[in-house]
Amino acid sequence: MKIETNSRSGVLILALLLAVNVVNYIDRQLPYILVDAIRSELGLSDAQFGVMAGTSYSLAFSVCALFLARISDRFSARAVLSASLLVWSLMTTLGGFAQSFQHLVMARIGVGAGESGAMPAAHALIARIYPARNHAFVYAVFSLAVPIGSTLGLMLGGWINDAMGWRHAFFVIGLPGVLLAVLVWRVLPELQVNVPANPSAPSFAQVVKHMFGIRSYAHTTAACVAFGVAYFAMTVFGPAFLMRVHGQSAGQAGLALGIASGLGGAAGILGGGILADRLGRKDPRWRQFVPSIGVALCAPAAIWAWLAPDLQTALVMLGLVHLLGMLCLAPTWANVQLLAPDDMRATAAALVQFCILLVGASLGPFAVGWLSDQLTPQFGAAGLRYALCGVAVFLVWAALHYFLAGQAMGRDLTRSRGSLARASA
Repeated sequence: MKIETNSRSGVLILALLLAVNVVNYIDRQLPYILVDAIRSELGLSDAQFGVMAGTSYSLAFSVCALFLARISDRFSARAVLSASLLVWSLMTTLGGFAQSFQHLVMARIGVGAGESGAMPAAHALIARIYPARNHAFVYAVFSLAVPIGSTLGLMLGGWINDAMGWRHAFFVIGLPGVLLAVLVWRVLPELQVNVPANPSAPSFAQVVKHMFGIRSYAHTTAACVAFGVAYFAMTVFGPAFLMRVHGQSAGQAGLALGIASGLGGAAGILGGGILADRLGRKDPRWRQFVPSIGVALCAPAAIWAWLAPDLQTALVMLGLVHLLGMLCLAPTWANVQLLAPDDMRATAAALVQFCILLVGASLGPFAVGWLSDQLTPQFGAAGLRYALCGVAVFLVWAALHYFLAGQAMGRDLTRSRGSLARASA
């Protein structure tokens, strides 16, 4: 039974899922605003910080996401979501006790492992709870957590760092998630999975073969990987860019970047969801063309932001970068769920997430950090600015794959609901 988005229970469930995702992104973003404080105390290089904040988190996330998604599909998405929230909140708190690079890496591995279960489980719940005609809008509301959580993580993290130090930021921000985990377990419904006529559950290999046999899904995944390289590099080193190039403190950088990314990202996510739903009803290709156009325009805006001569211009352009880039978010996840059979929903989302984190989030921050280390001796603080300009290549690459996904979308939608037996034959 589907629940309408305007019903009391529909609003309550969506609000709770949004709250979980907000906490997800607060904890994920927190180390980025603390970059210079952590580097100064523990003596880290930019490359090491990229490994800690990006690579270690991403590898743990990508590996655990597939396992937890299979549990969500075959057993309980609610249990996975609640347990994941509990684990990553505790591991965020433990980060405040770190005394070395290795300690921070272990804490981030724990955060990544915990957060990996949230998105696939939540996406599966949304697909089972709400009607398909509203999916892009619902995913857009759920995805508002990206700008809201990112903004709060940057602003709160910067303010607590300036007031009490970076260790207290981990303590104060990590603990509330424990209480929210209990609320999730008590409030969210436990839903029965609609299994196909074939009573045997599909194996992981069958799910992979079925989903990557869908051209638009494969191109969407490739687009997400390329976009992830750029997005995670910009996210990890955006605060450091404002602090080093434009002389901001952690608190000032968190506030300025939080507002720019929060407003721009919220507009992009809602706009992308609404446009994809409206245009997609007439022509399903627009569900992928909307992300393609947004990400393509994001490339020149990003270069302009990094090379802007003054802080005001840089912040305006960073807001535009987040607006254009986030046009892809809601349509991407709505399309994944449209293409996936019911007993593959969480795994289909986790496969995309696995590729994003394994390649995009692991490569982007490390590559920009390494390049910044190489350029800084010659260019000083501007070395990070020039290193960040390289992400534009991956934005163009992502736009191309979104366009190709759109070309295949209509045909793939009619094929995706075929039986697993035919797909795996």
